[in-house]
Amino acid sequence: VSYAYYTSNPSNVLTISGTVSKKITVTVYSNEYGKVESMNIATKQTDYGTPTTFTVKPAEGYQYKEVTCTDSNKVTPIYDRSNNTLTLTPRTINDVTCTVTFGEETVKIFNHEYKVKQGDPDFSVSCPKSTNDSCSGLYKMEDYSNSSNLNYNNPGGTSYYFRGEAKNNYVKFANKIWRIVRINGDGSIRLVLDGDDESLREVAFNEIVDKPKYVGYTYDNNQPCTNSNPCQSLNVATNNEENIGTTNHGGTNSTIKKTLEAWYYDNLRDYDRYIEYGIYCNDTSYRSGNEESDITFAALQRKDHPSLKCPDPKAKDGTLSLNDIKNGNHTYGGVYKLKIGLLSFDELTIAGFNWTDTLINSNYLYHNSFYWSMSPLGWEGNTKKYLNIFFGHDIIDSIYSSSDFLPIINLNSNVTAMGNGTEQDPYVIIK
Repeated sequence: VSYAYYTSNPSNVLTISGTVSKKITVTVYSNEYGKVESMNIATKQTDYGTPTTFTVKPAEGYQYKEVTCTDSNKVTPIYDRSNNTLTLTPRTINDVTCTVTFGEETVKIFNHEYKVKQGDPDFSVSCPKSTNDSCSGLYKMEDYSNSSNLNYNNPGGTSYYFRGEAKNNYVKFANKIWRIVRINGDGSIRLVLDGDDESLREVAFNEIVDKPKYVGYTYDNNQPCTNSNPCQSLNVATNNEENIGTTNHGGTNSTIKKTLEAWYYDNLRDYDRYIEYGIYCNDTSYRSGNEESDITFAALQRKDHPSLKCPDPKAKDGTLSLNDIKNGNHTYGGVYKLKIGLLSFDELTIAGFNWTDTLINSNYLYHNSFYWSMSPLGWEGNTKKYLNIFFGHDIIDSIYSSSDFLPIINLNSNVTAMGNGTEQDPYVIIK
C-alpha cells in the first residue's frame, strides 16, 4: 500500500528569485571642457541591461578621456570618437550617475602622446621665423580617411603633421634614419629619409624636357590618374628591370620615378611588409595658360593655403590641351598610389617651408642641398623648358637640372617601436 501527502505553508507566500523590472535613471555630467547633449548635465531613463546613448562632445582643442560611473562594475561604457557618442549599459536596478572627463587633444605616436596645437599656423611665413620656435609643434589637417580604398574623392580623416623644429620625430627603420612627416588620415605613418645618401644624388626629374607632359611622374598614361582612379605602381619590391613600378594605367615612368623605385628594391624590399601604399600628389592641374604658351600649375596657388587633397590632373576650366583626352583630363601626372614617392609642395608648406621667406635653417627638413619635390611649378613655352619646385636651404623655381632627392614611404599603422623619438634615442621599429 502506498500513500501520497503534502505539506501546507501557513503564511501562503510564494518567493520567486530574479530581477524586478524598474526604470533606471542614468545621469551624465561633463567637466568644463565639453558638453553632454549640449549641456553640462543630461538625464535619460532605460531598463536593466538596455543601452542608452548620449552625445558627448569635447570643446575645440580637447578630447574625450574617460568616464567614471557609480556601480562601475555594473555599468558598461562605450565611447565612439567618430561621432562623439557615449553608450551606457546598466546591469543594476539602482540609478546610475556618470562623470565624463575631457582633456587637451593629443595623438599617440608609437608609445608617446603628443599635444595637438589648435588652429592653422601662418603658412605665409616659414617656421621657425627666426630663433623663435613657437610655431613648431604637431598640428592637424583634413586628410583622406582610407588609403586602402581606391576612391579618394571624399576626405574624411585627420592628418597630424610636424611643423618647424620637430625635435622628437626621429625613426630608425631599415638601418636608416627617417623623420616623421605626418600621421596620415588612415593612421599610417609618413616618413622622409633624414640626411644624404650617395645613391640619391644628382638625378634628373626627367631626361626629356621639350613638352609639358614631362613634368608628369608618369606621362602618356592610358587614362588619367585621378582621385577616383589613381595610378598604382606594381611590382615595386621585385626586380623587373625596366618594368619596375609600371602602373595599372600604363604610361611611361619619369626618370625620378624609376630611380626611386630601383632604390626601394635595393634598400627596402626586405621590409616591404611594413610599408603601406600611400597617396602621392604630382599636381599637374592648371592655374593658368595652355600647352602652346606658358603654363602655371596649381600647386603654387596654394602656397598660403595648403591642402592634402590632390586635384585631378585637369586643364584650367576643363580646357582641352594637346595631351588631354575626354573631359579635359591630362594623361600625365595626377594622383598616385605608391610604396615610395616624393614630398608635395603642400607638404613642404605645412612642414614650415615658405616660397619667399628664407629664414628656415631650423626646419626639420632642412639640409644643405637642394631636393626634388613632386610638384611642378610651370612650363615656359618659349624656351621649351619646365620649372619644378625644389626645397633645401631655400624653396626656389629652377629650370630643368639634376638634383638630389629624399624618398618618402608610409609605415603600416600597426607597427610598434621602442625609443623616445629624439635624435639620440630614435623610435626603432620592432615589428
